[in-house]
Amino acid sequence: MKITDLIKRLKKDKESKKTTQPTPEPVFFISAAQVWSAHVESYLEERGIPYLKEGRKGPALALELGYTSEIFDYYIPREALEDALEGAGELREITGG
Repeated sequence: MKITDLIKRLKKDKESKKTTQPTPEPVFFISAAQVWSAHVESYLEERGIPYLKEGRKGPALALELGYTSEIFDYYIPREALEDALEGAGELREITGG
């Protein structure tokens, strides 16, 4: 392979990366205790909203203190935020989030 071919290929790769859109960062939606997490998940799944569920304590501490004391933070795509917030008032009252 010639050096000029390598430079052309690298330039082409760089240009193609510019045209692809970056993966959107998820935004925080709600926090809920473990006992309410099923409600949050059901709410999001009914609306077809993908979510990321992240525990605050970590697995070791959750095992030590008990899984029921775990608090989960839910993150959703930014473009789904408006749809998720439509009925979230009642959900926030239930979960305390």
